[in-house]
Parts: sequence; C-alpha cells; structure tokens
Amino acid sequence: MTTTHARSFSISRRLEQIPWLDYEGIAVASRASLLSDNKRRDLGDVTEGSSFLAVREPSRLQRSCKKIEKRKEWRQLSHEEKKSYIRAIKCLQTKRDYGISPVTSTLYDAFTQVHTTDFRAFHSSSPFLPWHRWFVWVHDQALRHECGYSGSSPYWDYTIDYKNPTGSPIFSNDPEVGFGTHGSIIRNEIGLGGYQVDNGAFANFTVNLPVPHYLTRNFSAWKDADPTGVWGYQLGESYSPMQVAKLLASPTFWDYEQNVDALNVTGRFGVHNSPHFMVMGDWNGPGWVVNTPWALNGTGAPNEPMFWPHHQNVDRIFWTWQQQPGKQWEYNGFRAINVSGVPLDVPLERVPALPTDPLPFHGLGPDIPVAMALKTENWPMCYTY
Repeated sequence: MTTTHARSFSISRRLEQIPWLDYEGIAVASRASLLSDNKRRDLGDVTEGSSFLAVREPSRLQRSCKKIEKRKEWRQLSHEEKKSYIRAIKCLQTKRDYGISPVTSTLYDAFTQVHTTDFRAFHSSSPFLPWHRWFVWVHDQALRHECGYSGSSPYWDYTIDYKNPTGSPIFSNDPEVGFGTHGSIIRNEIGLGGYQVDNGAFANFTVNLPVPHYLTRNFSAWKDADPTGVWGYQLGESYSPMQVAKLLASPTFWDYEQNVDALNVTGRFGVHNSPHFMVMGDWNGPGWVVNTPWALNGTGAPNEPMFWPHHQNVDRIFWTWQQQPGKQWEYNGFRAINVSGVPLDVPLERVPALPTDPLPFHGLGPDIPVAMALKTENWPMCYTY
C-alpha cells in the first residue's frame, strides 16, 4: 500500500490486521446490524450495504458481551486508575502501528494519522458522532491490549467546570495524574503559536505529526476567537449545563449534529468544538497549521491526550440523547463525498446519510457501517454510562 503525505514523499508499508480486534466477529456483527436496520426501516432482506451483508454468518462467529462496562467521569477514578490511564496513553507512543502511517510508526501517532485522513468525511456532517464513537472505542481497546489498562474509560464532564475550565482537576500539574497546563516555553515551530507542555504527566511529551514536536497548548488564545467575551471565560458558556440541555432537546439526529458542532453558530462555538478552541495548540486541529505546508494534513487533534476524555464526554451526551423514546437508532442528515484534497474553506458535495453508509478507518481495524456504532451496549463495544 502506497500513501502520499504533504511532505512530498511516499512510503510503501503493508497494512496488517490488528491482533486484538476480532475482524471476523466484527464482520458478522456488521452484517447483523444492517439486517436489523433493514427491518426497522421495513426494507426487508435487501442488498443495501451489500459489502457488509455479503458476509456469511456461521454461528461460531456470533459474539455477545460478557459484561457491560460503565464509564466514569475523571473525578470518579482513583489515583491509581488515573495514573494507570495516563501511563497507558503514553505507552502507545512505544507501540508499533501495524503499517497505518506513512510518516511515523507508533500506535499513538496512528490515531492522529487516521483522524487526519479524509478528515472532512466525518466532521461537520452526520458521520461525526458514530465515527468518533468507534474511533474512541478502538483507542480504549489499544490501551487495554497494548498497554495493560484495566480501569474504566473516563470522560471529562466540562459542565462541572464551565466557569473555570482550565481550573479543572484534570489539568492538574501532578506528575502522575495531571494532564498539565499549557506550560511556559513558547513554541511556534509549524503554525499557530503555543506553549510546550512542561508540567503534569505529559511534561515534555513529543508527538510526530505532521512533524516531530512537543505537545503544545495555549490556554489564552480563546480570547482571539471570542474577543468580546460573548461565550464567557474560556468559552465556558458554550458548553455549560444550559447549552447541553438545549442540545439534548434537539428533535432529530440531524438537528443534534448541527447543534453539537454549532454548524449554524458564528465561530462554531459549541459543546464539541469549544473545548478544542479553549485549549488550542495541538488540540485545535486544522487551525493549528493553517497557512502552512501541512494545512491539509494538520487535523491532528488526537496529538492532544485530552482528546480522549473530551470525546468520551461528547459520546456520553450523545448516548444520553439516544435514551429518549425513538432515538436509539435514528440516523439522518447528510454526509460529504469526494473529500480528498479539498481545501478546508471549499464547500463539499453532500448526499443523504444512511445507517448503511460505511465508516472509514484507514487500517485502524475494519471499516464498519454506521448502524454498528449506534448502540454502545451491543458487541463489541459493550459499554454504557
């Protein structure tokens, strides 16, 4: 497999199956999820989504959850659980990536590589929520199988901290259990300025995409994004309990997606985006490398370890919305097509979104249909809130 990167070179690497993902079981579960979706939509036994439906279903491959994990808020974890979780995240930087990235070779960076590839196919459109749900679940599996983590996968409920977000204990400078602050060493190596994280458990931590650099944040750059302070200190009013309540009142899935991503709000300040803007640096994703040679490949928010507890919370709020009558399997709206190489400021062609649509993961395990990611309590995800 040959992949081209923005630095004008290509590397041939052979993608491998990831040994701790059950490819056969996932194929069977994908088929079952589509057959169930066809029945829910009164389509009968049709061939829609045929690439998944073509899989045979021998009974020996059928899987079920042995237990359902209940995920916890960061503050509910013990000191040892927090320490183990952070240690496991850092451990991924020592594990090989099974041929996923053409630029680097660690599993930590592989998640950034996958998130970068065709970024616009699963952002600001209907696939955003199911794609990230599965993406975060695969990361959780990597922590467990590659790095020995055995605790609950934590989320950060920023509605608790919305009046002083970076005062949250998750940003402690504790060298064992703190994600750290934005540090004091100015870095402006490849894009928007920030500070090298030099305290907490991720002090002087390095990542490799789009080029090797220290983990970077900027806790004050939000003022440039919201100079009049409409959204409060560190944009906290845009992910306050009131904003989450409004989000949960969204009448349809597509309304929910537009609201969680603030697609109709000037500046895109919303429950999902604003925590990215509040921390900035690596977590700002495409904004970090705007006007640089890496702009199209700079959607590297998973460089920032806070990406995971944040997106776990985005998933938790979506899960809460799904518990309302008739919402568990609802999926509608639009998805983008023909996204490769299209600049971020150029509108994309859109088509109606369907539960049979494939979610691409570019070697980070098998692709799955949207329907597979709509219920967390089903195998193989097997978790709840």
